[in-house]
Amino acid sequence: MTATKKTGATSIMVLLVSMAFFASYGQQPKQPDDEMLFVAHRGASYLAPENTLASIRLAWELGADAAECDVMLTSDQQVVLFHDKTTGTLTGEDHVVRETSWEVLRNLDIRLKESNLRKYEGEGIPLLEEVLQTIPDDRMLVIEIKTGTEILPHLQQVLDGYWKSGRISFICFDFETILETKRLFPEVPCYFLSTFRSGVNRHFDEIIQGQLDGVDVRYRAINRKLVRRCRAAGLEVWCWTVNEPEAAGKMKALGVNAITTDRPKWLKEQI
Repeated sequence: MTATKKTGATSIMVLLVSMAFFASYGQQPKQPDDEMLFVAHRGASYLAPENTLASIRLAWELGADAAECDVMLTSDQQVVLFHDKTTGTLTGEDHVVRETSWEVLRNLDIRLKESNLRKYEGEGIPLLEEVLQTIPDDRMLVIEIKTGTEILPHLQQVLDGYWKSGRISFICFDFETILETKRLFPEVPCYFLSTFRSGVNRHFDEIIQGQLDGVDVRYRAINRKLVRRCRAAGLEVWCWTVNEPEAAGKMKALGVNAITTDRPKWLKEQI
């Protein structure tokens, strides 16, 4: 065999081995432009108080591709950023958000236990409309709906002029709510949140029929089979909440489209 033939045979062998590796791993090699997005969980919540203007702005400063936030309705139908049903844990004053007016909530300060967050003393609960004004043209705000469908008409009002900009997406654990969200905001990416694979599998046909854009699943529940099934159906796979490089690397290898993390800049640098 000549040197040229040997080189050709070697190249073919390397190609076959590579193909076998990726086939056994359950995915094809990712293209250079197929980058995994880093979504800042409740803003840059490792470095600033969650769901505040400070944490959202810091997410943009740190180069996060997107910032995630939680939204709820007040008693006077204002859309605010807050995760828990009650304010006690974060503010020291216990109010049920949906039973409390914006006038009361706006005067609550987020209490900070961590010494490295003390510079943010005085940060309060923001309105969604305040946060919208901070979104850079090339970034995205991921809005997690923490209520039922009753918030949707109010989101339509607040998001008027924004929801067709390509800078908004929705996620929600309540399946009927995310379906109705997609119906009302057909041009906005909508993802079904689930803690378990079983939740995705149970609703899989309805996810497709409802024209949802993908699923957002707790990272420990994601495996090759789930990613392959979603990709075959044209669905994106997002995951939450990852703060360790090893787990982030695994999600990237599986082909996950976006990863939600408290530490977007640091984690991106690690992998």
